[in-house]
Amino acid sequence: VDNKFAVEWMNDFETFQEALDAHPSYSSNLSRSMSLVLDEFYKDLRTCGVSAVTGQGCANFFKEVAKAAQEYEEDYVPYLEELRGIIQKRKEDEMETQLKKLKVDRGEEVALEGMSEEHTTNLPPSFSNLQDSDDASSEGEVQYEESGMAQHSFDRFLEEKR
Repeated sequence: VDNKFAVEWMNDFETFQEALDAHPSYSSNLSRSMSLVLDEFYKDLRTCGVSAVTGQGCANFFKEVAKAAQEYEEDYVPYLEELRGIIQKRKEDEMETQLKKLKVDRGEEVALEGMSEEHTTNLPPSFSNLQDSDDASSEGEVQYEESGMAQHSFDRFLEEKR
């Protein structure tokens, strides 16, 4: 049996519809309703017929596989490499952001690049007042300056709890 009819059905939606109309049944009705999806599926798919009995069409099959492999190397691999680069850059940016947040949380001085003065003044007082003491012990004790805002916040908290 020649395979040209199947290849033609994959490439031509109307031919497939005509074949379904010739044999009314449940499966043909189902196939008819799915034919637009099948047409979209087969649109960019490489096709060739191969006989499992005689092996006819094998040479054409291997040519199509070679073309697909070349297309993969020329089109898809560079696209994947570009995506990998974008993902890696995002990960590095996120790690840098997290490191800056960690430094702020630990009270280390951080150059807040790209942040306006209004954003840096909104940092909690305990972070903005963190200083190393000149008379700190050898263990590197850190002392905090008392902040009027921190004291006010603490006083308000105590009032609410009473």
